[in-house]
Amino acid sequence: MKNKNQNARQEKNENGNIFDELIKHQMEMFSVLKEDFQTVKNNKDLPDRSEEITKCVRNTATLVRSLNSTYRRKNIEERGYDTHSGIAKSEYDKAEEAKKNAEKEAQQKSNNDSQPEDSGQDVQSQVNEQGKQPDENPPEMTHLHSDIKEIEENLPVHDEPKKLISNITVVAPTPIIKYNDDDGFRPHAKMCDFFKSHAPIKIAGGTYDAGKTYSCVAYIDMLARKYPGARLTFIHKVLNRIYKNIIPTYVKYLGFHPTSKIDKNPTPIVKYGGQQPLYFEYWNGSQIYMNGLDNPSNLLSDQFDAAFVNQAELVTFDSWLEVTARVSERAGTLPIAFLIADCNPSNPNHWIRHQTKSGKIEYFELSFKDNPEIYNQETGEITEIGQRRVSRLQNLEGLRYKRGYEGKWESAEGLVFDTFTPDIHIIDGIDLDENWNRYLSIDWGYRNPSSCIWWAESPDDRLYAYKEIYKTGLTRTDLIEMIEENTEDEEHIRYAAVDSADQDGVEHLRRARFTVKEPKKSRIAQIDAIKQRLKVDETGKPAIFFFRNRLVHSPDENLRQEFRPLDVTDELLSCVYDDNVTYTDKDDEAIKGDHHGIDSTAYLLLSLEQFATIGTGAVLHATGRTDAPAGIGPSRKK
Repeated sequence: MKNKNQNARQEKNENGNIFDELIKHQMEMFSVLKEDFQTVKNNKDLPDRSEEITKCVRNTATLVRSLNSTYRRKNIEERGYDTHSGIAKSEYDKAEEAKKNAEKEAQQKSNNDSQPEDSGQDVQSQVNEQGKQPDENPPEMTHLHSDIKEIEENLPVHDEPKKLISNITVVAPTPIIKYNDDDGFRPHAKMCDFFKSHAPIKIAGGTYDAGKTYSCVAYIDMLARKYPGARLTFIHKVLNRIYKNIIPTYVKYLGFHPTSKIDKNPTPIVKYGGQQPLYFEYWNGSQIYMNGLDNPSNLLSDQFDAAFVNQAELVTFDSWLEVTARVSERAGTLPIAFLIADCNPSNPNHWIRHQTKSGKIEYFELSFKDNPEIYNQETGEITEIGQRRVSRLQNLEGLRYKRGYEGKWESAEGLVFDTFTPDIHIIDGIDLDENWNRYLSIDWGYRNPSSCIWWAESPDDRLYAYKEIYKTGLTRTDLIEMIEENTEDEEHIRYAAVDSADQDGVEHLRRARFTVKEPKKSRIAQIDAIKQRLKVDETGKPAIFFFRNRLVHSPDENLRQEFRPLDVTDELLSCVYDDNVTYTDKDDEAIKGDHHGIDSTAYLLLSLEQFATIGTGAVLHATGRTDAPAGIGPSRKK
């Protein structure tokens, strides 16, 4: 038995040495990664520098997870438990009980004069070792800049601090997270004033690319860290946009993708709900929920300590009031419930302007000049990457230029389609009858976006755009493949309406066995056709609608970075008349701004006004396939 115990101790010591060697090796790798990171950071002429920085951060995150795993295995081997807070809490309770018993025994022995002088210290040392928490000194990786500590320290506190943490016991040490190469996040200029303000309702507005969304995400993260157990939420008018707009920014800010809690090496912030998480949970119990105002049932049945509303200019005033009612001190964690938002300039009569003038909202007007990635905040000089980003803003047209570059709250004066109203023409969707006529409208592109829209025509002659492709970098073959992949078997497309001047595109579609219709191209006729459809009739409805979430792919990142429209409705909101043209029927540049989806839409509207024949003069089948029997449409499979 003695030999067996000796072997066990020897094996345990050997395992401990193995773990110590592994930890030592991993710490050496940290030093190497740090040197690589500094090299990349300081080499501003390095091609794809941002990608290399991202690679360094990801490698570091992987090493952190590996190191945490090593510590965990070492703790289990030496102490019998890992760093999971539940297990740690149990062991901590046991240690506290052992401490009390040891002190009691020590006192009894002391009374009997049978305890050596330094024995009490030995017992205390032993008890402290039993109650020691694992991973007390994890590798430090800064997340928030040191300057932001002053802001955090000045955040309001409860009169009774014990109310701050409600049923939350923080056992594990607070992790320190790294996210970028600038010693942690730090607000600048007007955004610094935004952070310091204790106003319960505040909005960051101004030009495009001012860093508003990024900073608001950082603000919510700061509250989550400062107030354990806080209930917070990200909000957008459309829930799906949270996963396309806010979550990518949040992940970029963190510098890592939060894992599931059941992951082998869970991150300090974990997600619940799969690829489209319902909420994120912090190590201290704080939670950030996702809520869309297109389905407000979850939001309206809950209370939150703080909320961030992305693109508040898109939110109706009634919805804003509902959100205001849900963000209050009744949630019980923050002493002041903060409702924050970002917005882009909209029409000058917007409710945000009125609420600001009446003092109900504290409004902070920012500019791209306040963004440290674009302008060096110490020298006031534009950065290299800033020059490219500002040039994109300067290339905006019409209303988008006034709002995005100048930051002005301008009306829609000069818009070509000034009767287009998102609240009327963009709908959440309806059930489309399978017997309704279906069409495609296509405008080819490559450097400019290719546009393909799926249309359904109701018996009362109303058109519904229910699917859309709006993407750059697509050859004709690529676009046709995307069309086929997204066209279901039961969709019987009658025909595809395309530009009559593009015979190469027409031939590609015919080879793909689509029936083609080619209306005569005329800018004035195209504009008039769309305007007629946008008019609201005596029933209070227009003759054309666009489903809200109709893109069959993620928004084009190239277009997003250039602040260009991401779909046809973005075009309708930004196309303006060109004052330098004569407006003749031969003038094809009567409007400024992207109009690829507009052209695509116009091809269909003009085709519906013509006799149903194809380019060869043959009569169309009702199915839209020249070689298909009645009742069979194009399949999504080749």
